[in-house]
Amino acid sequence: MKTISLIIMVAILCEALVEYAKTIMKMVEDKHYKTAITQAITIAIGVGLAFAFNLQLFNNAMSEFYEGLSINPVLDMILTGILFSRGSNYFSDFVSRLTEKSKDQNVLVDDVEPATEEMNDAIDAIDIDYSESEDLNDDDNETGRG
Repeated sequence: MKTISLIIMVAILCEALVEYAKTIMKMVEDKHYKTAITQAITIAIGVGLAFAFNLQLFNNAMSEFYEGLSINPVLDMILTGILFSRGSNYFSDFVSRLTEKSKDQNVLVDDVEPATEEMNDAIDAIDIDYSESEDLNDDDNETGRG
């Protein structure tokens, strides 16, 4: 299980490093400095928290399975912090997708218009006779329940 965890962590770390590099370079080129600075601050906070709590995910994942194999603890905390910072971006992206409206998304319940008088009349005109439905609490019930 530790091997799978290590593979997943390395995969997410690679993706995070590539995405951060692309995003920060693009924002600097487009002179969107606020976004680039926000990305850098996110990385700094993640790394800072990893140092504050002395979190070394890579060494912990390797310790049981690969005895004697480890990386520099400082490098481990930096990489762990980058993983954490990327996770905050995933969470932020998830929340923004839930809250944003676009033409391609499903309509939210708040955006549905109330029923018209004609719709209400059509619903009232439907006559359903429930008197012939089976009684689930009947003593002759074959399942013995009820």
